[in-house]
Amino acid sequence: MIPSSPQAIDAGWLSGALQARVPGVTVSRVDVERVVDATNANATMSVVHDAPDRLPNRLFVKMAPVDPDRRARLDWASMADRETRFYRDLTVPLSIAVPDVYAAELDDDTGEFALVMEVLGTGRTRMPDLVGGLDPALLGATMGEFADLHARYENLATRESEVPWLTRSGRTSDYGARLLRAGIDGGAALAPPFVAVAERYIRDRDLLQDAWELGPATVLHGDGHIGNVFADERVTPPRIGFFDWGLMTIGSPMRDISYLLAMTLSPADRRANERRLINEYLEARRRHGAAPIAGDDAWFWHRLQSAYTVVASCQSIVPRPDESPGRSAFAAAFVRRAEEAVADLGALDAIDEFARR
Repeated sequence: MIPSSPQAIDAGWLSGALQARVPGVTVSRVDVERVVDATNANATMSVVHDAPDRLPNRLFVKMAPVDPDRRARLDWASMADRETRFYRDLTVPLSIAVPDVYAAELDDDTGEFALVMEVLGTGRTRMPDLVGGLDPALLGATMGEFADLHARYENLATRESEVPWLTRSGRTSDYGARLLRAGIDGGAALAPPFVAVAERYIRDRDLLQDAWELGPATVLHGDGHIGNVFADERVTPPRIGFFDWGLMTIGSPMRDISYLLAMTLSPADRRANERRLINEYLEARRRHGAAPIAGDDAWFWHRLQSAYTVVASCQSIVPRPDESPGRSAFAAAFVRRAEEAVADLGALDAIDEFARR
């Protein structure tokens, strides 16, 4: 049985969970260092074990949120299912860097899960500047890696064979619309283009969902913002790696590319580099044999996809009562990236153009 919280993890359970990927390991002691209960319950722990050449002595554990209100508000069970199956069941090597995961446990009946992985930001992995953004130079290789992922899974038979558990995200939830409405009505200080896109989304979610599905269907990470990436310096030159695969889905390849550019780079760096990086992505798609996307189509889809950054910002527009200064700075920068993207790219005009077609 999967423990109910990080604090409930003991040496016996952890030994059994790890042995699928670290055969024969025995854990003799577990000390929880820190627990953060947010979208999920995240913990770092120090571990005493007998496999120092195969397993680090500090581990990161991700589990279902402990707080019942968070469980009620968020679709944590579906996110847990997707992320755990990604690490547990996807056995095809991907060119995209991901964390080293040592155990991926999922209770299919209850949705309880536990991911045990490396602690990022140590050794030769580095966490990004969440406010300042990524160095654009780090994204060059990522364009090719996403092209590789997208090209592979644009093939329906490949998706059905390798990721049969992954489906397109549904449209029924009004979670984002409710939070956007509350933020606007509550007087959140938001730029007019952001508010205009939010109001359009609240009024006509299906139209925007149709716009965001333009393009060939493929497997997406789905949530590649600045808080879900790390710099992988174990290779030369360094590249970007991705964690938090709980929102992976089937959708338009430009969702991954547009969201990555808008939500990892500073607005100034995005403006200076987005056309070049999109062109690099399109060229990489050609090399990988993906369905061709014309440059004009890619740019129009990029403008449409920028509107999604507004919905993605729904949890960041109103500060939480218990928010730390670091979290507040991250949230403010997150919203600013979205505000600048929809203004620069004329997201509302692109939506109107799509509606007229």
